[in-house]
Amino acid sequence: MAPAVPPIGELTEIAPRYGYRFSNLENGRYNSDGLFIVASFSGGGTRSAALAYGVLDKLRATPILWGGQPRRLLDEIDVINSVSGGSYAAAYYGLYGDAFFSDFPSEFLHADFQTELWDQYVSFTGLSQLIGWSSNDRVDRLSQILERRLFGKQTFADLVKRRQRPLIVIHATDLNRGSDFQFTQDQFDPLCNDLSSLTISRAVAASSAVPILFGPVVMKNNSGRCGYVRPSWVERAVTEVPNPTGTQRAMRRAADFDSYLDSSESTGRPWIHLIDGGISDNLGLRGPLESSAARGGLAPLLYRLGVRGVKKVVFLVVSAEVLPDRGIDRSGQAPSTVQMASAVVDALMNNNSFETMTWLRASLNLWRSEAQELAHTVDSPYAGSPDFYLIEAHLQNIADPVERNRMMHIPTALKLEEQQVQSLISAGRALLKNSPEFQRLVSDLQ
Repeated sequence: MAPAVPPIGELTEIAPRYGYRFSNLENGRYNSDGLFIVASFSGGGTRSAALAYGVLDKLRATPILWGGQPRRLLDEIDVINSVSGGSYAAAYYGLYGDAFFSDFPSEFLHADFQTELWDQYVSFTGLSQLIGWSSNDRVDRLSQILERRLFGKQTFADLVKRRQRPLIVIHATDLNRGSDFQFTQDQFDPLCNDLSSLTISRAVAASSAVPILFGPVVMKNNSGRCGYVRPSWVERAVTEVPNPTGTQRAMRRAADFDSYLDSSESTGRPWIHLIDGGISDNLGLRGPLESSAARGGLAPLLYRLGVRGVKKVVFLVVSAEVLPDRGIDRSGQAPSTVQMASAVVDALMNNNSFETMTWLRASLNLWRSEAQELAHTVDSPYAGSPDFYLIEAHLQNIADPVERNRMMHIPTALKLEEQQVQSLISAGRALLKNSPEFQRLVSDLQ
C-alpha cells in the first residue's frame, strides 16, 4: 500500500525560468555578482539556529563599501545552505527578511517546541494514538507544529515571489542512497515534481527528521512524465570509466541523480524517503562541492548559474558541533540505548563535517588556480583573478577552553534555557568578528 503523503504538484514540462532556482532570483539593489557569498548553517537543533542568528546579526551590523555604494555585508549573501536546526533560521530569514531579527528569537529561539512534540507521545490522547502511530506519523506531527507555530502555510512559491537573493537551500538526506538532497527546483526536475507547491514546514521537517525519533518524509516520484532530459554532466559522468584523477566524486553524484529517472514499480524508485540532512552532511556543503566536481570546477557552476564579473568569492561556514559525551566513559556499565544512539549520530556528523571542511579547503586551492587560468577568457565568470575567503564560525574555535567546553555541551534540543540561547547568539557574533578571514574581507571592502 502506498504511504499517505501530502500532495505535491506534478510538472508536465521542464521550464528553466520557472520555480525556485538561483537563476530566477534577482540581485536586488544591494546584492551584486561581484561579491559572491555562500553561507552554510550546520545542524544542531536550537543550538545551531541561535549560533546562525548571531552570525547573521553581525553581518547586518557590518557596513561595507562595494561598487561605490555603502551597504550591509548581510545583503550581499547569495546562497544559504542549511541543515536540520540551521534550516529553521535559514528558512525564516528567507521568508521574512529583516523581520527575522525582531521575531525569530521569540517565535523559535526562546520558544518550546520540544515539550509539545513530547506531549504528543506521553499525553493521554497521545498514548492512545501512539499505539497506531508509525514514526512517519511523528514527522507529520512535526511538520504540522512548524506550520502552525512558525511558517504558516507558506510554500516555496512564496520564496519565488520574493524574487531576491539569497537562495535558501534546505538540505535533507536521501535515505536509500545516503546522499544529499536539496530543496530546489533543479533537484525536483528529474522527479517531475513542482517544488513551488511544497510547504516550507515540510522541507524543514525533512531536514531535521532525526532517524528513529522521526520517520522519513515521503515523496512520490513522477519521473518520466515531464520530458526531462538527462543533463550533459550526468551523461558524461555515468558513462566514464573510473580513474584516479577525481572523476569518482562526479560519478557518484551523477549516479545518485540518475537514480531518480526510473520511477517504475519493478525496477525503479517510485517513492523517495528523506531524513535529517546531517546524516549525509551536517554542513550543507557536500552537495555544492559534488556539483562543482561534477561540472569540472567552480567556474562552470557559476557560469551555469548566470553569475558574471565575480571579484570576490566568500564561503562562510557556521558550525554548532558538539563534544563527545564524556559520561559514557565514566562508568564500566554499558551506556543506555539513548546514549548509544546519540553518541553514534554525533560521531557520524562530526566526522562528516571534518571531511567536508577538508574537502572545501582543498577545493578552494583548486578554484584559485582555476580562476587564474581563466582570467580574462570569454567563458570566465570572474572579473580577472578573484580573491577567495573561507570564514569559519565554529564553536570549537572559541578561544577560552572553559567557555568552549560549556558551549559545546549545550544539548541538541528544540528547547534551551534563555541564558544558553543568549550565550550562543553572542558566540556567533564574536566568532565572526574574531575570524581572521572575516577581518581580511571587511578590510578589503572598506
